[in-house]
Amino acid sequence: MKLSILIPALDDRALLAASLPLVLREAELLSSEWELIVVDDTGTGALEEWLRTEFPSVQCHVRAANGGFAAATLSGAERASGEVLCILNPDVSVQPGFFAPLLERLESSEIFAVAPLVLREGALTDESLPSLEQEDGSVVIRRRGSVEAGVTAPEHEDGYPVAFALGGAFCVRREEFIAQAGFDPIFEPFYFEDVDLCWSAWRAGRRVVVDPRAVAEHSNRGTIGANVPLKIVHASIEKNRHLFAWKHLDGEALEAYLDGLGEQLAEAVASEDRERLSWLTLALDQLPDALKARRRAQALSKSHASVAVSLRAPD
Repeated sequence: MKLSILIPALDDRALLAASLPLVLREAELLSSEWELIVVDDTGTGALEEWLRTEFPSVQCHVRAANGGFAAATLSGAERASGEVLCILNPDVSVQPGFFAPLLERLESSEIFAVAPLVLREGALTDESLPSLEQEDGSVVIRRRGSVEAGVTAPEHEDGYPVAFALGGAFCVRREEFIAQAGFDPIFEPFYFEDVDLCWSAWRAGRRVVVDPRAVAEHSNRGTIGANVPLKIVHASIEKNRHLFAWKHLDGEALEAYLDGLGEQLAEAVASEDRERLSWLTLALDQLPDALKARRRAQALSKSHASVAVSLRAPD
């Protein structure tokens, strides 16, 4: 299988200067064909000449205007020629032996997406083995279990099942990614689009796994944190948390969300917490699109609750 490595980026030269040599080193060890495409989403072509000079083997796909992570990723996927996409953020450093285990996992038709074990400063985080749980009705991301980097446990020889693969470090078949039109645009500008993509796959009877033989270090020094005010980042997360609930929750999970939402709104009104109210207002602006997305999600074969229960089953 030919591998297309996609790195959507803004003017992240310092990050790319650190991460690209590691990606190229690992790609060159592959016995199969590969290509590496940096998607320049600056809207100005800021990376094109720099990449041509510093990394001549890297293709640069220049977008005419900044469209955000989801649009840049889909644009790169449409340009790519490989059967498999590996999508990486500029602030992700791949470790030795990175690509081969991920490609091996995608030989199984049951698996929709596979991710490496993602570490931060060498430690497991919520991004490493993510699960979805509800706290006061809200959907939150938590780490489920523990594994040793570089080792596949006997009980998870076919990959460790996770709720989603981190959008900044995962592999998926190009044809399937494009068939879904990439990440759902209702989650723009960022956050929860990777959760939604993979949760939709689980509901359709597919699997999403982490292979701990592939390891990546996520510095979390990417474009969003460097260029977007924290208040806007927080608003996007909370808006999209509501949108994910409206798209996917059903049964007892939906009841818990609605109960929790009522309590949260009462508290926000009583305390004049305008920020929390603004999160819901932003989500309500997208309610028609969210309801359309919900109808599509409900048409899938598995309910939210049945998937959630199976992923929470004891190891």
